[in-house]
Amino acid sequence: MADDVALYETDGPVATITMNRPDKLNALNAALRDGIQRGLDRAEADPAIRVVRLRGAGRAFCAGMDLDPSGATPEQMGVGPDRERLEDAIRGFMRFWEFPKPTIAEVHGFCIAGGTMLAMACDITLVAADCRIRFPSIPIGGGFVSSFWTLFVGPKKAKELDFIAGSEITGDEATQWGFANHALPAEALPARSMLMARQIARTPPDLLKLKKLSINRICEMQGFRQAMLGGADWDALCHFSEGALEMRRRIVQHGLKGAIASLDADAGLA
Repeated sequence: MADDVALYETDGPVATITMNRPDKLNALNAALRDGIQRGLDRAEADPAIRVVRLRGAGRAFCAGMDLDPSGATPEQMGVGPDRERLEDAIRGFMRFWEFPKPTIAEVHGFCIAGGTMLAMACDITLVAADCRIRFPSIPIGGGFVSSFWTLFVGPKKAKELDFIAGSEITGDEATQWGFANHALPAEALPARSMLMARQIARTPPDLLKLKKLSINRICEMQGFRQAMLGGADWDALCHFSEGALEMRRRIVQHGLKGAIASLDADAGLA
């Protein structure tokens, strides 16, 4: 069943949504994205639920967007539909930002590209100290991922990560930079996130909703929402640049690993 890709369970006032595509490192395909939204719908409609946890099954939190090689390319879609597709994904992430109850992301293993956006959209982000938080390995887009990062870690760090394809930081570094609230040993993550969820749940839900709105409103006054949605515009433009077209030609010719190797060779890194 499609619902199996996003598991939903409750424990008192806490609901947990588990992304369940471990064989794909929980890459976000349409079924998983829909399953996450259905889980949020259930938690929002249930007055007993005060906090939502988001986690991933297997050895990763989320490997980002599932780029199905059999799917339509940006050239086949056209710039308008490509931009709409990207905005739809961003609005899915923003559901966590707009959700009327606090959300906690529990990040372990790999957290890549769109997966990092999902983690940051949650109100609180807990990471395994040794998790690998990574930008895309092939420079095809621009603005989709980095727009989220800029608001959380600042332009200098965002540029460092975005300019270097495949750049990666650990959970410890992510906490120092402002991506996450706390870094913990991986085995301690579930207990810590549940404890924090229960501590949050002690506050009445109407107060929690207002507290969240008051903080989010400050960020939105600073342009947060426009910056997030604007990432779709920039990414769609980048997809039609000559540089992105060249990257896609390399992938077709050499495969993903071969394309990365060719970039390393061109830059004298091989």
